[in-house]
Amino acid sequence: MNSILIRYSLLFVLLVGLCSWGEKAHRKINSSCVDFFPKELSALKTWAPILADHGSDADFRKKDDKNEFVKHFIDIDNYDDFNNKHRIEENFEKACLKYGKVKVMKEGTLPWVTDSTYSALVRNFKLGNWNQAVLTAADLGHYVGDGFMPLHIAANYNGQLSGQTGIHRRYEETMIDRHIDDIQFKASTCYKVENVQSYIFNFLYFNHSDVKSLLQADDNAYKLAGNQYNEIYYESLWAKSNLFTNRLLEESSKTLAGLIYTAWLEAGKPKIPASLVK
Repeated sequence: MNSILIRYSLLFVLLVGLCSWGEKAHRKINSSCVDFFPKELSALKTWAPILADHGSDADFRKKDDKNEFVKHFIDIDNYDDFNNKHRIEENFEKACLKYGKVKVMKEGTLPWVTDSTYSALVRNFKLGNWNQAVLTAADLGHYVGDGFMPLHIAANYNGQLSGQTGIHRRYEETMIDRHIDDIQFKASTCYKVENVQSYIFNFLYFNHSDVKSLLQADDNAYKLAGNQYNEIYYESLWAKSNLFTNRLLEESSKTLAGLIYTAWLEAGKPKIPASLVK
């Protein structure tokens, strides 16, 4: 029990003091997703500033909603199934039966919350509740973004298991904020997602491979900077991580676009109100 309390206390301090990926990164992920929309959704490009402004709402809710905290991560490598088979039980009810609900909640519910938020967006579209739909889409973008941040899907979420404590904030906020304007996305178009739940888990499985790369980049940058977290450290960290960092942010934005598009299709392609078209 003490270890659980320590985990929650450390993460509470960490996450209340900053936004996952940093607020600037979440704004970029959310606002840029409209650039990946197909022509059918071109009218929703007007959502960009709202998606950006509400990209960190989910983080801010953690201060008042005790149930929000576990939605932002999954320590997927604490599951033997992941370590042995590189996947876990993906159905929430079956996962709770197989691993125990206490463990499932302790390790985080990010993929299931991403899926349920997608379903909420489908309902918003079906009901024609466009004002709520954009806010739900903003939340969806936040959870998708967290799923593309390697330290949100690993037990070593702050480098505490490898002697690199503090890497979470150094990487996702301090370094990213310094280089947010250097992160550029290539133009492309999103596509319909065939199996949303499997799709969500698959990008989590894939993104976990970047944990090792990030930890190695941090270690190398620290050594190059004379074992200090100074300007040399941050520039070295960027030099060693910018390629996969740019990919992670770009793919998270395109993934959000694909899920919004798929939700609209699943809802029956509801007509976009003229009020949303400028």
